[in-house]
Amino acid sequence: MSIRLVIVDDHDLMRDGLRMTFEGTEVVIVAEAADGQQGLEALLAHSPNVALVDISMPVADGFYLLRNVQTSNIPVPILMHSMHDGHARRCRELGAKGFVLKGQEKDVLLAAVRAVHAGQEYWSLGNA
Repeated sequence: MSIRLVIVDDHDLMRDGLRMTFEGTEVVIVAEAADGQQGLEALLAHSPNVALVDISMPVADGFYLLRNVQTSNIPVPILMHSMHDGHARRCRELGAKGFVLKGQEKDVLLAAVRAVHAGQEYWSLGNA
């Protein structure tokens, strides 16, 4: 069974790397977006199983997307992906199902996506 994933990150190079990370796995990238507003539109248009979302983005950040997913009751679990571990607690408070620091090994990111898809939470930080 495949996992339908939307990637939301403002850096083309990061999206390229994530695409390569999931090649050859059961994760199928159904859409990509460069900010939280585009990400929200992608979630509504593509009905993914999981969204992998950066926090710091221009126009509309990852917190914007999280808030809107919660208030709109969009049934997509959100896995946050950031360079800044200090945001993990806020991500949890806003309804994210997990948090993974950028730069983690491929296996960690894949395990996080699989866990969130399975209805579990995945927090790569002890202070989350």
